[in-house]
Amino acid sequence: MTLENAFAELRPAMFALAYRITGNRADAEEIVQDAFVRLHHAEPKDAVRSLKAYLTTITARLSFNRLRDQRARRETYVGEWLPEPLVTEGEPDVHPEDVSFAMVAVLERLSPLERVVFVLRNAFDFTFKEIAPVVGREAVACRQIFTRARARMREARPRFPVDRERHHALLRSFTEAARGGDQAKLVSLLSADVVLHGDGGGKALAAKKPVLGKVAVAKFIIAVTRAVLPGASLEEIDLNGAPGLVVRAGGRPITAILIDTDGERIHSVFAVANPDKLEALAVGR
Repeated sequence: MTLENAFAELRPAMFALAYRITGNRADAEEIVQDAFVRLHHAEPKDAVRSLKAYLTTITARLSFNRLRDQRARRETYVGEWLPEPLVTEGEPDVHPEDVSFAMVAVLERLSPLERVVFVLRNAFDFTFKEIAPVVGREAVACRQIFTRARARMREARPRFPVDRERHHALLRSFTEAARGGDQAKLVSLLSADVVLHGDGGGKALAAKKPVLGKVAVAKFIIAVTRAVLPGASLEEIDLNGAPGLVVRAGGRPITAILIDTDGERIHSVFAVANPDKLEALAVGR
């Protein structure tokens, strides 16, 4: 396989890996480029037997280092830190399950070490022996780290596989209820334990702490909608492999909204308003 063919065939999987670990589109793109550059300059003694395994190892190691470097900044972040919404409109090679926003958000519960071990084992089926050199730990330690990470992930509600049309219908009903100020309808769409997560990063209006419960979430959404919509528009767009919403004012994206649902009720609402995380939504608009 030539380097060009490898890039075309393996880039989507490597990007998904870097994005799952870092939660940042720009970082993921830079890491994947760096991984392929390293492949290109690999010495003959490095004898790459499996391009995918080699690239996965390099991508994971670079992502691990990037995440550790960023962790200190995230600890002083204003409000809740959410992943950067990923535009997947017209990206047939991106698989929804690889870039699920809800899943990447839940991965934030893990330490950088737990996150890399969990993703490599759970999503890429790496053995603990293969994971060990990536994170600088013994295989036995990696097994223990994975067990701990898996337990922490199970504490969160698992993501439900939902028919795309059903997801779209729920999002449309959610939008209509919010725009119409219909609190009763909005409450009926939300699960009893629904959580709204906001991310303004101190640079935009957003909930600084999660909003809990269907009545509280419905009231919050209607209040924010009334404050924002008079001078804004709503656009449906494919985000992280599922239907999502972008709120625009003066043609500029001000909030991206994603939902996680079981097909019957909405369990999580994610509202990303930090302008630094909406740059990709402004491209070509």
